[in-house]
Amino acid sequence: MSISFKQIEDNLKAEARRLLGEGTVSIVLAYGRGYDENHPMPYTAKCLSDADNIVFNEYCTCNMARYLVRYPRGTKIAIAVKAADSRAVIQLIQEEKVCREDLVLLGIPVYGMKNQRTDEVIDSHTTGGLYNPVLYDILLGEEVHGQPVISPYDVLAEYEAMDKDARFTFWQKEFDKCIRCYACRKSCPMCYCDPCFIDQNKPKWGDKSPQSHGNLMYHLTRFHHLAGRCIDCGECTRACPVDIPLYLFHKKVARECEEMFGQKAGMNIHDKPVLVDFRVDDSDKILE
Repeated sequence: MSISFKQIEDNLKAEARRLLGEGTVSIVLAYGRGYDENHPMPYTAKCLSDADNIVFNEYCTCNMARYLVRYPRGTKIAIAVKAADSRAVIQLIQEEKVCREDLVLLGIPVYGMKNQRTDEVIDSHTTGGLYNPVLYDILLGEEVHGQPVISPYDVLAEYEAMDKDARFTFWQKEFDKCIRCYACRKSCPMCYCDPCFIDQNKPKWGDKSPQSHGNLMYHLTRFHHLAGRCIDCGECTRACPVDIPLYLFHKKVARECEEMFGQKAGMNIHDKPVLVDFRVDDSDKILE
């Protein structure tokens, strides 16, 4: 089957108008036109006329779950969710950052999404092997079936072939490029702490200037904070202006969490995040 982005866009506009018009929600988180069609932007529709500005095409990769935590609890929100986006919503519900009853999830089954900067199809890197949203209230297109089943971990083959010294050298070289713009943090739906550890002065956890040791400390701490929580949307990597392949580390940790605890992030609304849950049959491999 082929994806009709225009049909999904029309359905998204129609549902936004209906939900806003009926007063079911007060805002709709979706996508709006950027400076051209290939660069859509996060968009909030608050009234019927705003719904006319909603767009959807293969460049709408932004994970709109990033913006849910900006609104006070009790705000009725409709949100457009692709596969990874729906996992982010589930994870936020598990962590009690949002309430399920406050949300209307507009599910988007899709493949063939593209990186705005490179025009590269991102399916094999950051869909988590999924094309259909895990959780939704209204589906805006037909479920995707018959597409190749892609393991989210296939891209790790070259990285995992390195020995420990080679891996350290690899990341040291990559982190030395970091300019500490924090675009990775700003784009991630799981980075909602305010203040972030790196912004705290009492105590001061790390140096904020773009130096080798500080960069290493920032990224490794952030990786640790996302262990068992990353939902594989890839927004951190796409947001990075110096092209650090952050998704590699996140996928590596995600696979280890899955192997040790038998659970993927954001796949079941009734799960607890793996690193805040305890079961007597949990693996002790993490302690080795």
